[in-house]
Amino acid sequence: MVAQLTTYAADPAWHNGPWNHGGPGWWIVFPIVFWVLVVSVIGYVIWRRSPGQSARHAAEQTLAERYARGEIDEHELRERRSNLRAKG
Repeated sequence: MVAQLTTYAADPAWHNGPWNHGGPGWWIVFPIVFWVLVVSVIGYVIWRRSPGQSARHAAEQTLAERYARGEIDEHELRERRSNLRAKG
């Protein structure tokens, strides 16, 4: 056991611990960034599938269809779309 410890102590790679350069460095940031991105994507998907977002999307689609058929003009389309987005 003592011989093994002295071997580790004499090894230059263990001079500053197992990281060889005095600390874990920047590599420790990447797992944190990865999990923040994963949680953010999951949160975004849940938010997009919420009933309020689905209803707003359906309403905007109906407005676009009415505009395409010529039932409403561009000014009314923009006004109603802005009203829908302001309520959400």
